[in-house]
Amino acid sequence: MSVVTNAIQFIIDLGPTVMMPIIMLIVGLCIRVPFLRALKGGLLVGIGFIGLNATVTILTDVVQPAVNNMVELFGLNLTVIDVGWPSASAIAFGTAVGVTMIPLGILINVIMLLTKTTKTVDVDIWDFWHFAFSGSIVYALTQNMVLSLILASVNMVVIMVIADRMAKATEEVLGLPGVTFPHGLAASFVPIAWVMDKAMDKVPGLNKIHLDEQAINKKMGLFGDPAILGLIVGLLLGVAGFAFMPDLTTSDKVAQILVMGVTVSAVLVITPKMAAILMEGIIPVSEGIQSIIQKRFAGRKVYIGLDCAAGIGHPVVLAMSVIMVPVTLLLAVILPGNEFLPLVGLCGICFQFPLIVAVTKGDFFRTFVIGVVVMGMGLMIGTSLAPLFTSAAAASHFPIPEGANLISSIDYGSNPIPWLLVQAVNHGWIWVTLVVVATIALAVWNRKLILEEEKAEKAQEDEKQRQREARRAARRAKAQAVQNTVEETEVQSGLQNA
Repeated sequence: MSVVTNAIQFIIDLGPTVMMPIIMLIVGLCIRVPFLRALKGGLLVGIGFIGLNATVTILTDVVQPAVNNMVELFGLNLTVIDVGWPSASAIAFGTAVGVTMIPLGILINVIMLLTKTTKTVDVDIWDFWHFAFSGSIVYALTQNMVLSLILASVNMVVIMVIADRMAKATEEVLGLPGVTFPHGLAASFVPIAWVMDKAMDKVPGLNKIHLDEQAINKKMGLFGDPAILGLIVGLLLGVAGFAFMPDLTTSDKVAQILVMGVTVSAVLVITPKMAAILMEGIIPVSEGIQSIIQKRFAGRKVYIGLDCAAGIGHPVVLAMSVIMVPVTLLLAVILPGNEFLPLVGLCGICFQFPLIVAVTKGDFFRTFVIGVVVMGMGLMIGTSLAPLFTSAAAASHFPIPEGANLISSIDYGSNPIPWLLVQAVNHGWIWVTLVVVATIALAVWNRKLILEEEKAEKAQEDEKQRQREARRAARRAKAQAVQNTVEETEVQSGLQNA
C-alpha cells in the first residue's frame, strides 16, 4: 500500500503539466485506447496546460502593477487575483483528491446509470475537475481525504441530477438533441436561475419584457470578437491603472496603456486556443468511455454529457459573454466587501450561461438580470474562498504569481456549490451528514422522475405501435376487400360467359 501511495504522491509532485498526461495515458490504456493515441491525447493535455499557464503568467506580469496602482489611487481593496479556470483546474487535479476523482467519478456515473438515478453518460472526463476542486478545497480546510472525496462526490451527484432535469430544455432551446451538460460551472447556477425566472413571471410589467436575442447579437457586431473585446477591456484597465500616476511621463502612460490593451487582447484570443488543444487531448478517453457505456446500456435512452462549450454558440450566450465583462468589472468596484478582481477568468464567462439561457428559454432580458445577480454573488464567494483556494494551490505545487497574496478564480472559485460545502464543514458533522442525506434524497427523487418518464415514453411508444398496427390492419383489410371484389368480379364474369 505504501508503494502505491508513494507512486501517487510522486506523480502529483511532478505538477499538472506532467501528471495529467500520465493519468490520461493510464486511463486510456485501461479502457483499451491504442497506446499511441492515448499517449498523444495525454501529451496534448500537458501541452494545453503549459500554454494556459504561460498566458496566465504573461497577463499577471502586465496586470499586477496596474492592480497595485488602482488599489493605491482609488483606495480599492481588490487584493484577490483571478488566475482563471485553467489554473483552477490544475490546482484541482494537482492534489491526491483530484487524482482520485477521475476513476471515482467514472464509478459514480456507472452506479447512477445502473440504479437509474441518472440518464446521463458523462464522457466529459476533463470537467471532473470541478468536482475535484470542491474536494481539494475541503481537503485544504480539513486535511481529511475521505471527507473530501465524499463531498466531491456530492458535488458530482447534484450536477448529474441537474443535467438530467435540464435535458429537455437543452434539446429544445439550445438545439442539442440527446445531449446534456453535467458541467460543474454551468449547471450549478440552474437552481438560482429557475427561482429568479419564476419570480419574474409573478412581477407585473417585468413579465411582459422580452428581447429578441438575434437582433441584439447582430447590433454588437465586431465588439463581440475576443480580440476587440480584450483590447477595449485592456485599455480601460490601463487607463485606470496608469493614467493617473503622477510619477509617470505622458509617453510612459501611453506605452503602459497600449501594452495592457494588446496583452489582454492576446490572452482572450490565445486562452481558448490553448483550451482547445487541452480538450482535444481528452477525446480518446471520452470516446472510449462513451463506447463502453453505450454497449452496456443498449436499448435504454441515455443522454451524452458534454462540455457546455457545445452550447456557447447560442446568440444570447455569446451576447452575455461580451456584456458581462464590463458589468462584472463594475460590480467588482462597487460591491461592498468585495476583494476579488476578476480578470483572466473573464474569457470563460461564456461557460456560465448555456443552461441559464435554457432556463429563460433564450430571453435576453431575463438572462441579463440573472447574470448580474450570479456574477455579483460569484465575486463575494471568490473573496470568501480565496484563502482556501490559495492553500489548495500551494498543496498542488501551483506557482502562485509573484506579488499575489491571495488568488481565486471567477470559475469554480466563485461558485456556490464548493462554498456551500465549505460552510457545511465549518458547521460540523451534523451539517455534513444533512448534505449527504439531502444528496441521496435528490438522487432518489431523480430516479422517480426517470421511471415516470420511461413509463410515459413506453406508453407513448406502445400507442405509436398500436397506431402502426391499426394502419397496417386497415391496409390489409383494404387490400383484402379489393382482392375480394376482384374475385367476385371474375366469378360473375365467368358465370356470364358460361
